[in-house]
Amino acid sequence: MKLLVMDVEGTLFKATMKIDGTDYPSTMWQPIAYALGEAAMEEERETHKKWDNLEYDNYMEWVKATIDIHRKYSLKKEVFDRLIKKAEYSEGVEEFFRQLNRNEWIPVLISGGFQNLIRRAQNELDIDYGFGACEYYFDDYGYLEHYNLQPSDFDGKLKFLDNLLREYKLNRKTDWVFIGDGKNDEAIARQAPRAFGINPHKKLREIEGLIEVTSFLDMIPYLQEMENLSPKTVKESAGIHKSYQKPENDVAMLHQRIFELKSEVRRLKQKQNSQKVKVESKIKLEAIRVSEIDYEKTPRQSLQELMKGLRVIFLGLDENCTAFQRLSRFSDLRVISGIDNNFSADALQSIDFLFIYKNHAAHSAIWHALANNSTIPFCYLSEHTNDDLLENAMANVLYRFIYK
Repeated sequence: MKLLVMDVEGTLFKATMKIDGTDYPSTMWQPIAYALGEAAMEEERETHKKWDNLEYDNYMEWVKATIDIHRKYSLKKEVFDRLIKKAEYSEGVEEFFRQLNRNEWIPVLISGGFQNLIRRAQNELDIDYGFGACEYYFDDYGYLEHYNLQPSDFDGKLKFLDNLLREYKLNRKTDWVFIGDGKNDEAIARQAPRAFGINPHKKLREIEGLIEVTSFLDMIPYLQEMENLSPKTVKESAGIHKSYQKPENDVAMLHQRIFELKSEVRRLKQKQNSQKVKVESKIKLEAIRVSEIDYEKTPRQSLQELMKGLRVIFLGLDENCTAFQRLSRFSDLRVISGIDNNFSADALQSIDFLFIYKNHAAHSAIWHALANNSTIPFCYLSEHTNDDLLENAMANVLYRFIYK
């Protein structure tokens, strides 16, 4: 098993726009500026100049400056969603994922772009792991309300990679490959056992051993080769294939059929969930494990969508913390404080899922209910200062519970 690590904007999706005065095109950032008008484009150019002149301390500062532009010029949800939907996959992407050997490769998206775009790719291409630098949330009037940031570009990409390598007990020197396009991918590409560049930026092209491709399908023979190599010879074999022919064999057809069936099952389950999802009372379910990756990765569906039709309780938060106030707004979630003396085990007899805030829930009712009713699926959540990441973890856990 190996990780297939991919950039998103300009790699998985085409980078369709380059505003004059900027160094490279993008899938979302520059189209947003263009949609907001000439004044917004001029300010976008200025942020690029400041970045090139090292006037930002880190990538997150650049992102925040860009968010200020989007707020200043009143980015609307309908515009943002239209650009997400309009984004085109790069050459060969959809066919590549139909043929990908999922028994050997775990696809991972790590991007300095939007989690909203990553979520679209996760759902359409059946990808579990996605890490984006920025996610937008809009208010009821369609205006940008708040956002979530995490350092997942430039050197930050390696942090998310290392977390997954530890999770799967994989070797950093042999058990992953990377594909990217921009100079922001240089740091991670230099570390990769094998690195691909799809129409790469000149800085990326300078990396020794980089394999240039024009289509995702060009990577298939290299990946097939790595599946059969000993770890020791993975790096030594780079560059021996120069052409590709589509494999017309039973294995490729089987992987394509599996992909299509999984997509159909997912659509049916989503339809079922939109009506009502109920846990059968006689099915025994163990506690669901939560890892640090669950806090960081983009969930395939929002927490609000996943809870629709479910009866969910979150127990153990302090009433004065922001997470308590924020989660209380969900109509399908009952949030109970860690010191609520009115809570009893009876409340757990007819619920579908229980979140427990670790080290903050002292109700004896919990332990009584869990000891006598093993049908309650539950998980422990660690204390977290970032409410957006806490919601990420909840959504990722519920997604596994419903669909896996």
